[in-house]
Amino acid sequence: MRVRTIIFGWVEMNKQAMQRLAKCERDGLCPACLQKIEEGEVLVRGCHSKCAKATYRAIAAGKLTDEGQVACGEWKPRSGGRSPSNPVSVKANLGVA
Repeated sequence: MRVRTIIFGWVEMNKQAMQRLAKCERDGLCPACLQKIEEGEVLVRGCHSKCAKATYRAIAAGKLTDEGQVACGEWKPRSGGRSPSNPVSVKANLGVA
């Protein structure tokens, strides 16, 4: 059985990582592969969808960590995402037991 866990915390991004992400965003590059992003292409955390899938597979295999990829500027930190609509999830996010 697989169980998803969510750990809230902070990731330290050094100045070089922030500069790398800013440069990639400015120049229209994928921060993972440094290739040009075409207009209308679907992005996942600032990367090509193929690069993001490869990164997720490497994280699942234990070769990389999400925090490590964010810290070195290989991809953007998670955004807030969409809010839950399931009543149980809504209660869990509000901290109501």
